[in-house]
Amino acid sequence: MMDPEIKTIKRPDGEIQRLQTVKLPDWESPAFFRPQPAKDPLPGLLRIYRQFLVPSAPWIFGQMVLLRVPEGMALPAGVDASDDPEDRLFTAADLLREGVRLVRGKPHFRTAEARLLWEKLEGAGALETVCGKLPFTKVIPVSEKMGLLSESAQEASLRVNASFFIMDPFDCASPYDSVGTPFGLCVKDGEILSPPLYEREALLVEKSGCVRIGKPSLQELTIEIAGQVFEPGRNAEIISRPLCSRTAVGSGPEAVIVGRKVRALNLVGGLEVPAAGFVLRSPDLQGNCMGGEVRYHGPEDIVFGIQAGSSLLRDGVRSGGFLSPFYNIRKLQRTAFPPSLYPLNYEKDRAARIALGADKDGRPMLLWAEGAPKIGYRRGETSCGASLSEMEEYCREAGMANAVNLDGGGSAQILLNGRRALELSDRKEDGSELERAVPLGVSVH
Repeated sequence: MMDPEIKTIKRPDGEIQRLQTVKLPDWESPAFFRPQPAKDPLPGLLRIYRQFLVPSAPWIFGQMVLLRVPEGMALPAGVDASDDPEDRLFTAADLLREGVRLVRGKPHFRTAEARLLWEKLEGAGALETVCGKLPFTKVIPVSEKMGLLSESAQEASLRVNASFFIMDPFDCASPYDSVGTPFGLCVKDGEILSPPLYEREALLVEKSGCVRIGKPSLQELTIEIAGQVFEPGRNAEIISRPLCSRTAVGSGPEAVIVGRKVRALNLVGGLEVPAAGFVLRSPDLQGNCMGGEVRYHGPEDIVFGIQAGSSLLRDGVRSGGFLSPFYNIRKLQRTAFPPSLYPLNYEKDRAARIALGADKDGRPMLLWAEGAPKIGYRRGETSCGASLSEMEEYCREAGMANAVNLDGGGSAQILLNGRRALELSDRKEDGSELERAVPLGVSVH
């Protein structure tokens, strides 16, 4: 790894900010990877919900059930579920949605299957409740595919967190969404590992060496499922949030797609639209598409691409605000649009940040702005975190010409040869660092 640099900036308001800049060797080296799944992703997630998320705005949260399905656990007799871990997780979540209601944190059961499943999950430590002020019950499945960067791809010389993922209850907007599902464009050597969503900005590196900020769209891609080819505007239609949360019954054959998998298929429509995916409608859809692998074709000239938001610099010019659409649950709008708590004050709200970009010659760079510790913060002694506006300034001063903001907050970290030079912002009760499990990282070997 080339030229890692750490510096401390003294802000005019008396705060300090520590920054780490890393120059990468080339754009062929970075690759996406899935972290080694955590043994139990619930404890870390519960800390975030109970310590920070719900206490910050209890009046917008209901009575929440968080669950996972441990490997090898049998679902109640008579319940139809495949051996696929995600299918089992969604089936279990559906059983609880239909058969359980929380009242002041206590379960009230409508069905015997729900009671049996609840008792099995609770006994295995795979079910927890977190309660806000509102009376509605929300069942939140938690993916087993999240893991710690520090315990994964340890042979890599660099590891860094990547794009956004489903994190809070409002982002679990359909039966096909689970906490820990990544979303947003990820491209490596022309292959789309995750499709673009919400027409947000992405950092795109072309084979020619050109680095640019673009807004890729699903409408520009060809989608292949089980050998069938679907082209939006020709033989297919794309339906996504926030414009539509459920399609109409009778609208024709439809498939729910999350990532690279068909999660549901209905020949007459009437499907809920996932927050982490979309619905494809086409008269050509057939039954063999269900569960099939999805492939996307279009950006074969892209060496590396990642979509998160928002862009910070484009051709040396600061963005100066949100240039992509973001949804803010604090306005109490009802259509989920992840990440729902992201778009706070662009100028003032500070957090840990990660930026990926390139200098004027197209050479790749990373910048980590350390966040304020959630426990043990000391003004003028620990980093205050960066607003998005301040992050623009830091990126430009570091020499970037194009830059996009990656997932930040408690996810933000850079590991060089297995070590972090800066500190994580999430903390345990004793003030020690708490690493957040994530579903996707970028590594350089």
